[in-house]
Amino acid sequence: MSVDADHHWVEPGHVYLVGTPIGNLEDFSPRAQAVLRQVDRILCEDTRETEILCRTFDIHRPLVSFHAHNAPRRLQQVATWIAQGESLALVSDRGMPAISDPGQELMVWLYDNHIPFSVIPGPSAQVMAFAASGFPHPYVFWGFIPPNGKARRERLQEIQACPYASVIYEAPHHMDKTLNDLMELLGRDRLVVLGREMTKHFEEFWKGTLGELVSQNRTWKGEMVLVLGPKASASEQEPEWDKLIDDVENLVAAGHTIKEATQQIASQYHISRRELYNRAQKSRNN
Repeated sequence: MSVDADHHWVEPGHVYLVGTPIGNLEDFSPRAQAVLRQVDRILCEDTRETEILCRTFDIHRPLVSFHAHNAPRRLQQVATWIAQGESLALVSDRGMPAISDPGQELMVWLYDNHIPFSVIPGPSAQVMAFAASGFPHPYVFWGFIPPNGKARRERLQEIQACPYASVIYEAPHHMDKTLNDLMELLGRDRLVVLGREMTKHFEEFWKGTLGELVSQNRTWKGEMVLVLGPKASASEQEPEWDKLIDDVENLVAAGHTIKEATQQIASQYHISRRELYNRAQKSRNN
């Protein structure tokens, strides 16, 4: 498919959110290419990444960095450019901007200042992964989990409480930690779909339980998306806590520490060790 080079796709004083390929360059739509060729400037997450894309598709427009660290200053410049009648595009390194990527600040500013904008759609890893999961709607998109500290604990607790399917982005160097944390909170038997290197040559979709995925002891490479299955209903999932606590106490009486006992029982019944430990401790204190 070709795009008429004489067709003018952009309007003055208008901002365009443009989706870019997440791996396969053939996913870059003719409309997206035409818009980037015609805007006055391209705001981008990393000018080096966008320069490679533009060079590949013979796009020659000024590139301006736009990210969390320079957003306030850039928005002042955007206001000036828009007032001068310039048209601007916003792209991230890959996929749709403002989804776990820079752009949210710009969108808020556009609404607040009544600036017209258009969205030029492109690939989205979270949508692709959920579509491939086979899990029922709705789903919650969490983006990247904070790497450590209180923010990480709170996000994991939110995911644990969520009754719907959950879509999570994760980097290779954090995958083992995240999988183990999720298994600790959700249990070994929680269904999960792994989407890896989507749209690329080594694209993979794998489905099984968290326990099975952890047991593979993989060396993680590439960009990954985890889709957790929805939480089972209470009638399907709620363990018999009183019986399990009795089992823990029997092991403690036999010489095990409470930590060892809860680990053994949690592993046997595929439940959260942390929750069983907390309940056992609470029972002891009552």
